[in-house]
Formats: sequence, C-alpha cells, structure tokens
Amino acid sequence: MAAEQKGKEEKVKSLSFQETISRNLGILFLIFMAAIIYFMVSFQQEVKTLHLTLAKQIESLTQENERVNQQLGNLFSEINKISQISIDRDQFTEIYMQLQELTGMISNEVKREFYITKIVKVISQHNKTMESKEIYEIARTIYEESLKYNFNPLLLTSLIKVESNFDPQVVSDSYAYGLCQVRRFIAPELAEKLGISWDGAEKTLFDPIKNIKIGTYYLSILNRDLEDINLAIIAYNQGPYAVQETLSRSMALDENYLNKVMDYFNSLRGFSLEEITEENKN
Repeated sequence: MAAEQKGKEEKVKSLSFQETISRNLGILFLIFMAAIIYFMVSFQQEVKTLHLTLAKQIESLTQENERVNQQLGNLFSEINKISQISIDRDQFTEIYMQLQELTGMISNEVKREFYITKIVKVISQHNKTMESKEIYEIARTIYEESLKYNFNPLLLTSLIKVESNFDPQVVSDSYAYGLCQVRRFIAPELAEKLGISWDGAEKTLFDPIKNIKIGTYYLSILNRDLEDINLAIIAYNQGPYAVQETLSRSMALDENYLNKVMDYFNSLRGFSLEEITEENKN
C-alpha cells in the first residue's frame, strides 16, 4: 500500500510540474525573446562602435598617407632639381679645393699651386698683352703677400681687378698708380717702411711686384687700425680719414666700392654671402 501510495504521489507531482511548465511557457518564451533582442541590440551597438573606430582609423591613415605623399613629392622635386644641376671640371675642382681647405686636409704646396693657377687664369682673362712669365710673377706675388698679412689671395685679386683691371700702367685722376692704384702722396713712406727704394712714382709704382707689395701693406695697415676688413676696403678707396669722420658722425658709409670687390671675390670663391667677415681670411 505504501508503494502504491508513493507512486500516486509521484504521478501527481509530475502532472503538476507539466501543468506548471505549460502555464509558464508563454512567459519563458517572452524571456527568451527578450534575451535575444537584448543581445541583438548590444551586438548592433558594438558593431556601430567598431565601425566608428575603424572609420576614424581609416581617416587618420588617409591623412597620414597624404602627408607621406606630399613629403615624397617634395623629395622627388628636390631630387629632380639636384639632377638638373651640372658643373664642369673646373667648378668641381674649385669646390673640392674649398672643402679641402675647410677641413685642413690640403697641403700648403697644393694650396699655393691652386691659388696661383687660379690668379693666373683671372689675370689672363683681363690682360691679353702681358707675357705669361710676368703674369705668373704677379700671381705669385699676390699669393705670397696675401699670406704675409693673412688675407685670402682671391680677395686681394678682386681688389686689384676693381682698382686697375690688371693694367700695371694705369694712372687715375687722383694720381693713383699701377695694379693696386697706390696714391703717390702716401707711396714713398710705405715703400720706405718695406725697404723698397723709391725711384719716383712711375718707376716704382709701375713695377707690378713693388706695387702689389706696397698696396697690400697699406691694406694691412687699414685693417689693423680699423679692425674690420670691410671698413679697411672702403678706406682703401675713400681714405681712412673720410671713413673715420663718417663713422664719428654716425652716418652710413658708401659701400659701392666694397660691394664691387666682394661681388667679384664671391664669384671667384664660387659662392655668395651677404657679408664676408672671417671668410676673407685663410
């Protein structure tokens, strides 16, 4: 009886559980559908967020790519400009010599030969009547006198070019003679200090070697007194007293002569600078 009674109770419980499930099936279905909708909405939100993130990254990459392309374009443009530059052998040699000078790797003998050869070429271009031996002696003197007073030989060459255009017999209206256009009234004193015998303006100052020595010595005095190579060059043309008086009045100096010398100097050196200071020296 007990077993039969227990079986009946279990049957009743099973029917009760099935009835409960049947009654709550609708609720369970609603819960299941709500869960599906929730997960779908969450997934769509994540997809949207991921889409926005990817869109930002793509935009950033696009902007970076544009910058890279622009930089590449600029680089190719510069390369194209460089590829169009051509120099001849003389220009390349001069650039090489300047680099060698700057690094201190060039010997004094090679430097001497380079400058003298350069100066000989310059003189030959402007004086077609002078013999080659005399041209060489003038070039050698320019180089040696420049070194003596710590001038760049091409600077002194430029000054002579502007002063006389390499004509050793020229005389100016102000009685300046020869290559360096040394004025007659100051020349005897300068010659005496150098130990050069004075045989009169024409005999002494028409001698190219003596003229260069006197002219370079005079420029060195001006450079020493004024402590500025640019002022010294202006004073060489205008006179030291005129320059000092102009400076004392805080007035602007006339730099036309200086510009002519420096422009030619820059062309010989192979580059251009707005102001030449320490570059005027070796």
